[in-house]
Amino acid sequence: MKNCRKIKRLLSRYLDKETDNAETALVDAHLDKCSFCKKELLELSRVKQLILGKERKVLPQDFLVYRLREEIASRQYAEERPSWVSGMGNLSRRLIPVPATVIVLSLMFLILSSRQELSGYSLEEHILSGTQTTTETAAGLILGAQD
Repeated sequence: MKNCRKIKRLLSRYLDKETDNAETALVDAHLDKCSFCKKELLELSRVKQLILGKERKVLPQDFLVYRLREEIASRQYAEERPSWVSGMGNLSRRLIPVPATVIVLSLMFLILSSRQELSGYSLEEHILSGTQTTTETAAGLILGAQD
């Protein structure tokens, strides 16, 4: 049992045939007597067969550099805490005002047209009534009259 520690350290090299003649003889002699170390050698050989049976994948040459750059970029991105707009790119930032403008103009049109419906008369009638006509009132009456 004293030699088991020493033999267990040699088993992997013994299995790979990397031991010298003296170490090989020592391991062979010990394995004849010790069933525990023989079992350990059997388990190591099974693991080696499993590993040898697996397909080896070849990574691209710059794979580690690419992964390192990707990791650095993701950490910088997380530290900066960008707004939702900055993650969309330049084109999207330029296009965001377009739908916003359409929405605002649509709302203004709806408000002005609802005022026209409430008043129920045209620009001509308003002018003929003698009341002061502001630009806002005129625009509302004109836009409402176009419906």
